[in-house]
Amino acid sequence: MNPQVSTITLGVEDVNRAKEFYIDGLGCPLEKDAGAFVSLGLGAGSSTLALYRREALAEDADVAADGSGFRGLTLSYIVESAERVDAMLAAAVRAGAAIVKPAKRAVWGGYSAHFADPDGYLWKVGSSSGPALVRRRPQAPPDGPVTMDAKETAVTIGVQDVKRTRQFYGEGLGLPVDKAYSRFVSFKPGNGSSTLALYRWGALADDAGVSPDGSGFRGFTLSYVVDSAEQVDTVLADASRAGGAVSKPAQDAEWGGYSGYFTDPDGYLWKVASNA
Repeated sequence: MNPQVSTITLGVEDVNRAKEFYIDGLGCPLEKDAGAFVSLGLGAGSSTLALYRREALAEDADVAADGSGFRGLTLSYIVESAERVDAMLAAAVRAGAAIVKPAKRAVWGGYSAHFADPDGYLWKVGSSSGPALVRRRPQAPPDGPVTMDAKETAVTIGVQDVKRTRQFYGEGLGLPVDKAYSRFVSFKPGNGSSTLALYRWGALADDAGVSPDGSGFRGFTLSYVVDSAEQVDTVLADASRAGGAVSKPAQDAEWGGYSGYFTDPDGYLWKVASNA
């Protein structure tokens, strides 16, 4: 089994406001609009980004909606150049984002920044190449949304024990490891999925420039869409054996599908679903 991060679902206070931010501000293409639920594209080879009312998302996962502070999540958007980083940041701010950590050159030569969307979800925008040492006078960025042209997107979750959680995803669920260090591990789920990465909880908060304090519902879920109800049951059983927990047993959905939820060793919610 090689699980995919099929969808990243963000629980938001106002779906229309969030939709406007991502579509009109950041240029995300609309894939589906069901009113209370919206799905958007993040580019080729990336997971789908979905927007759902926070209370409805918590209800779907059968958890309390209360939560505060750091959510243990950053979404990364890697582009070709430092100039594209600056353009993305400018577009995000025009659309209502707040800069959490200004763009700067990293010690290893890259260039990145963090912003928070209107609901507080953290995005890291970066490039492997930094700006020129002698920069030309910057041109004013265009007034409209930027073009979605990421080289790579990633979902990074903060964990308490990187080794334990690496074993859960790698050995338990069969995700292939891409990079592995003492405080950071990334997995390559394959085509149609963003990279999944693990970083120590405190280090992830520090990288984003925020306090590591956080509690309760984290406001988001990750989804893995499979081909059949039997596969849903298999994934949930595998997650349980690997050290996770089935937090909501699989059941038939009103819309005709079949789905259930599990939590990984750090409590992150995954929805496993089949349309059949």
